[in-house]
Amino acid sequence: MAKATYPYVAISLPANEAHPQGTTAFRPLTFATLTAANGQSIRCMVLPDSGADACLFPLSLALLLELDVLNLPKAITGGVGSQTNVTYYDTITIDLGSGIRFSAFVGFTQGMDPIGFGLLGQAGFFEQHRVEFRHRQKIFTIESD
Repeated sequence: MAKATYPYVAISLPANEAHPQGTTAFRPLTFATLTAANGQSIRCMVLPDSGADACLFPLSLALLLELDVLNLPKAITGGVGSQTNVTYYDTITIDLGSGIRFSAFVGFTQGMDPIGFGLLGQAGFFEQHRVEFRHRQKIFTIESD
């Protein structure tokens, strides 16, 4: 059983009418290495998101992993970027470092491209891990079951 603690990342948000000086958001982001069955790997940022039904990544990452998206199973999903998104699914290995490494059936969708990072959701991530968010301390812990 592996357990790792990660720091929150400070994100500067631009000024707007509600926040004329801008603001800073602290998010539980960390790096992950995604590895496809073909052996291609890529490093990206991920955010554990208990509100996401599944693990989702930008479609651009599937192309960098050289996945044949047109031959992957697909579904129409919502809630990211627009009302409907074609999401292509494949099983990949996700390595968060510090011994947290797992396989998951994840989706790749163009709706995630503007976001620029992946979401670790209920199916594939939270069903395999215990996660503790300690916002005041600006850290989060992931423990594999």
